Amino acid sequence: MAFFDSAANKLRRRWLVLIAAAMALSGAGCSFQNRNEREAEKITNAVIANDLRPVQNDIAKGIDITRVQVAEWSDELNAQGKLLSLKETTENCAPGWHCFVAKFQKHTYVERMRLDENGKVVNWNFHLLPQS
Repeated sequence: MAFFDSAANKLRRRWLVLIAAAMALSGAGCSFQNRNEREAEKITNAVIANDLRPVQNDIAKGIDITRVQVAEWSDELNAQGKLLSLKETTENCAPGWHCFVAKFQKHTYVERMRLDENGKVVNWNFHLLPQS
């Protein structure tokens, strides 16, 4: 009987190790984004949700964004379907800006973000990437 108990325990331990590894890998998806990508994605998701409160402390003081602007941006981005990915790029990106390719189900956008010396967002905008 002791043989079966130890074999069952070994099998149980292997399953636990496999489950833990799978959980670690599934949670690691977001960890491959750099800080700027995480910030841009937070802002994009806040705009999609039509609610900038989750990122209000990330935006520099004195930046005036109206509810109407957010609602218009939200309508446009929601019409694109689910946000699939957001990756930083240096292609066609002006000095002092961080640029991103945001892929949605329907279209791809370019986002641009500029930060102040404290890492606060002072400008963020997006435009539809022309289809090639």
